[in-house]
Amino acid sequence: MRENRTKRLLKDGKTAIGGWVVSEDPTTTEIMADVGFDFVVVDTEHAPQTATGLQAHMMTLKDTPATGVVRVVWNDFVRVKQALDVGAEGIVFPWVNTVEQARAAVASTRYPPRGNRGWGPRRAIRFATDQMDYFRHAEENILVLCQIETQEALDNAEAIAAADGVDALMVGPADFSINIGVPLDWDCDKFMAGIRRVRQAADAAGKAFGVITSGAAYARRWLAEGARVIIAGSDGAFLKMMAQATLGEIRQAIG
Repeated sequence: MRENRTKRLLKDGKTAIGGWVVSEDPTTTEIMADVGFDFVVVDTEHAPQTATGLQAHMMTLKDTPATGVVRVVWNDFVRVKQALDVGAEGIVFPWVNTVEQARAAVASTRYPPRGNRGWGPRRAIRFATDQMDYFRHAEENILVLCQIETQEALDNAEAIAAADGVDALMVGPADFSINIGVPLDWDCDKFMAGIRRVRQAADAAGKAFGVITSGAAYARRWLAEGARVIIAGSDGAFLKMMAQATLGEIRQAIG
């Protein structure tokens, strides 16, 4: 089992930059890896990924430096098991509101006695050619990212961050702002105070703080706020931004 490069970056106090994939086509995942992102997250919560399609995304990343991460549809050990079995090296857990839910998330990535993951990794063990190596090193290599998305999660941020096995707390500004009562107002005091509390909770526990965002300008903003895990944007957003910019330049040239 290869070392999880993104997890190593975070352990060393460095910053990891990722891309987000919502397309069912693994070509977009390949492009993200070729660009040089440290990790690529394939979303299954809000994107229509099939199990077979998810496996294709992970296969695309096999021979690249990029860490393959999956955002599961829910904090459900069955969903996690499937993602890990097809080769995911990390999991983004949505809607983690309590320390018990954080511990359950971690447990779903661990084999007994430290967790409840069932054996059967298939692709992850290269179809039975490195079973013992995978078993020995899976725990130290699987990345666990917990999303803080609600007021309840914010109230429990310190306990969630301190849970053994959690590598980072992630904030998606849209859901976070909606759920704390300031929908899409990313400049108001309440929103920024909440973000800073999450970052401070992560810092106090020796964990990383991360933000799901879109574009370099937003990324710079969250880097300045102490983020060490930055999801810089999604395949669809990147395509649209580049298409709009290119079209705009051409129309301007036409006059």
